Amino acid sequence: MVHILAPKPAMSTLPVFYNIDAAVGRGAPNSSQSDVLLVQFFLSVIGKNVPPGSKLSSLAKVPVTGSINPETISAIEVLQAADGATPDGRVSIANGYKFGGTFYTIMIMNFNIKTKFFQQWPNIEELPGCPALLNMACRRALVGDR
Repeated sequence: MVHILAPKPAMSTLPVFYNIDAAVGRGAPNSSQSDVLLVQFFLSVIGKNVPPGSKLSSLAKVPVTGSINPETISAIEVLQAADGATPDGRVSIANGYKFGGTFYTIMIMNFNIKTKFFQQWPNIEELPGCPALLNMACRRALVGDR
């Protein structure tokens, strides 16, 4: 299930971020449809909002289905390589902002989305193409269960 994390101390550029509850990608459990949707949606949105010719433009082709597929794993690797991380095709649960000297992949995704859609942030459910299940998960994360 998608949730909001606010590590202490907060990082001023991203004091809260969307996190996952189960790893997504190569060799991961891929057990949460909303977690897979979040990763796929972030990848797709990032790919659709890059300059022409960017290496990240291939991310736009990720099918946002909620089921893991080779396109998603490949896109995770492309994003990781572009950020200078070792591309393992896996998005792990973030326990803070960084793992060692590099940002968690889910953090890289959050930074990209917040930078491109700062007016909507953190309401990513308002972005075009947000799947209904992810929309509900985001609203629950932001508002809580009522």
